[in-house]
Amino acid sequence: MMRRTGSGLLLGVSAAVALLALTACAQQVDTPGGGGSASPSPEASTGGGDEASPSPTATSSGAEAPVDAAAMPLEPGATGRGLPDGVPGSMDSPAGAAWSPEEGLLYVVTYGSSSCPSLAEPEATADGGTVTVSLLPPKDGMCTMDWAPTTTVVAVPAGTDEAAPVSMVLGTHGTVEVPPRATAGETGEAAWVGLS
Repeated sequence: MMRRTGSGLLLGVSAAVALLALTACAQQVDTPGGGGSASPSPEASTGGGDEASPSPTATSSGAEAPVDAAAMPLEPGATGRGLPDGVPGSMDSPAGAAWSPEEGLLYVVTYGSSSCPSLAEPEATADGGTVTVSLLPPKDGMCTMDWAPTTTVVAVPAGTDEAAPVSMVLGTHGTVEVPPRATAGETGEAAWVGLS
């Protein structure tokens, strides 16, 4: 009976000593300037508690960094986050369009989640005097709950009269009448779905 109690006491004391040793080690690692440990805390190594460390970026997770719409190339299918130069946004509309500075190319802007945007097809179609721009559905998965613009450059069919107002269907968002450019080589005035 004595042996059992002594054995149990010895096990209890050993466990307490081990716990104290682990606690002391953890305090040395987590305490800044805690002398004795040169290892950084987990927070400092991920940038969470060290202001000198860069915060994680989209590229650190393997995702491609988004292009700013003001810097995207003027070619069909180019996309960018935000608005291109010369296009003021409209938080009251889900989509809009404006002529780009280059003839035959249109800026199509859609609003929605910045992480799951709805992009336009690179080529529009024409039926009579109406140009139709097809929009791709946003990707599946978790999306941010923000309301941000994304711009796609779209080629219009040959023969589209850019010197006159053009009726354009922007996916399921609706129809707009895009006015002609005021000056050749400049971005045209934007037309927004649901706004007169």
